[in-house]
Order: sequence, then structure tokens, then C-alpha cells
Amino acid sequence: MSVVHEDITLGSRSWGPKIELPTLTSPLASRPHLRSLSDRRSGEVIQPATTESSSEPQPSTKANAVGFSKLRSSLIVFTLAGLSSLNTLGSGLLTVALPQIAQDIGLDESLLLWPASVYALAAGCLLLIFGAVADVVGAKLVWVTGSFLYVVFTLAVGLSQTGIQIIVFRTLLGIAVSMCLPTSVSLTTNTFPRGTWRNIAFASIGMGQPFGYSVGLLLGGVFTDTIGWRWGFYSSAIINCFISVCAIWALPSVHRRTDKPWTRQLKEDIDWIGALILSSALGILLYVLAMTTSSYRRFSDVQNIVLFTFSVLLLVAFPLYMNYQVRRKKPAIIPNKLWRNVPFAATCIAVFFCWAAFNAFQYFSTL
Repeated sequence: MSVVHEDITLGSRSWGPKIELPTLTSPLASRPHLRSLSDRRSGEVIQPATTESSSEPQPSTKANAVGFSKLRSSLIVFTLAGLSSLNTLGSGLLTVALPQIAQDIGLDESLLLWPASVYALAAGCLLLIFGAVADVVGAKLVWVTGSFLYVVFTLAVGLSQTGIQIIVFRTLLGIAVSMCLPTSVSLTTNTFPRGTWRNIAFASIGMGQPFGYSVGLLLGGVFTDTIGWRWGFYSSAIINCFISVCAIWALPSVHRRTDKPWTRQLKEDIDWIGALILSSALGILLYVLAMTTSSYRRFSDVQNIVLFTFSVLLLVAFPLYMNYQVRRKKPAIIPNKLWRNVPFAATCIAVFFCWAAFNAFQYFSTL
């Protein structure tokens, strides 16, 4: 409350002494925070204070949507979908040409399914590891390296002269493609925001697998009956070489922002033990199943029983180790809480049984 002095005047003449009249000043005037509270209660909308940074023009959403020209965006989709097609094109070639391949290189009947089995074995066991490594060193580097290795080993499969050679080279092919499959997803999600381009990219990658397999079946039959099954793998290597060269320019560099050097990230930010446990369990299990494909009676062999038991123990130990890592707040390659997501778990189960039935049919139908 403040005091002011007033003269009581009538016309130009002063009447009496000055009288001090009190005037009330609201306590909210000296307390801005109380005024803000009062204004909010009364329904007045308080506009935040503008700063110099907020007055600067913001980039348009459309400009940030893709960040690449249509040509480069199309090439990104082409390279990722192209390798996805070549991944299954080799399986289609092998499906049709397997009897002729076995005859030409002297592949033993007990090893007929090994060229296909070892490919899936190597790829499936290393997907998690290469996906984790790509998060550290960059998805583009891992993808391009795997793509060029795929060219080399595809050519090597076509040049194979013995059954052991084709099995070894198909194993190396599986390792190469395991470098490309997880990084394709990373490159897609980090390149395209949600919207049309991302949908096109994922749809093309998904469509590339059945498309490549269908083309592989067709080319496998044509080449086997004409110039030879080897030219199917030569053609695949030539196409993949072109795709790999395009990828060097087209694919963007994707890196995780961190102050750690990449060597320290490889050591501290990857769950190497968890990846080793799961990869070993799957590898041993698939080996035992491959050994029993020729005859289920081989499952009773002591070696297969021991290996099967060991793989089951590793599979049981894996979720326990994941829980241990989470409690220690350490990296976990597949946290157990991920499986509580019902849509994710249901999708994984459905994909597992669909591909199990599809792969079994595609190889046994040609024998």
C-alpha cells in the first residue's frame, strides 16, 4: 500500500492542508508468479515469452521429409531390394539345380541338403552380431562390405569343383548376407521418415524375396537345361556387383552419435557374451538337425545327443543371462521384455512356422 498527497481545490483556490489519501496496490503487481497463477485460474491464456531463437525461420517439414532427390531415394530402394532379391535368387537356383549339381561335383547323397542348410545356419547365427556391430561402425560400411563379399562367394559357388567346396562357399555366402539383412532395416528406418518413401522401401525389400526366389527357379531350370547351372551363379554375381557399386554412392552414412571411440563402443556397448550364447545354441541345434536329415535314426548317435542337449541348455541359459544383464544395467542383445510385446511375439512365431514349411517344401520337392 502506498500513500499519496492530494490538495483539495475548488477552482483556483486551495482549501485547507494537503490530505494524505491511501491507494491500494494489488500484491500481484509485485509478485509476477502469483499474477500468472491468478490469470490461469481466470482462464486467461498466458503466451510464453518469445526469444530470438524462436523467431528464426524453421525448416519446412516437407524439406526434411527425405533429404534426398528422387533419383537417389529410388537408388537406395533399388539397392536394398536388389540384394534382398539376390538373397533368395540363389536359393531358387539351388532348388532346381540341386540334382544336377550333385551329379556334376559328386556331392554325396547324405550331404544333399547341406548346401542349403549351411547357408541358413551361417546367416541366422550371425544376424544379431552384425546388427550390433553395424550400430557402432556404421550400417553402410557393414552393408557394402557384405555385399561385395556376396559377389565374391557367389562367383566361388559357380566355380566349385567338389561337394566340400560348394558347402564351404555357401557357408561364407550366409555370413556375407547376414551383414546385409539387418543393416537394410537400419538404413531404411534412418533414411526415410514415416510416410510414403519408408512404406515403399519396406514393401520393395519384402517383395524382393519372393520375386528373387521365383526368378531363381526360372533361371535355374533354363540354365540347367542349356548352358549349365554355373551360369546362374555367375549372372547373380554380375548383377550383385552392379548393385554394390551403386550402393557406394546411393546409400547414406548412418552413425550413432556418441563421444566414445568406436573401439570402446565395440567393447562396452555390445553384448558379446549374449550373442555368443544364442549363436552357439542355434548353430549347434541346426547342425544336429542337418545331420539327421538323411535319416532320423542318426539322432540316436551319442555325438548328436550330446550336442542337442548342450544346445538346449544354452537356449535355457540365454534368457537367464538376459535378465542378469538387465539387472546390472548392461547391454542385452535381446531383452526378455521384448517378448512381452504380443504383436511382436506373435509375428515372430508366425514367420517361424511359415518359413519352416516353405523351406522344407522347396528343397524336398526337387529331390
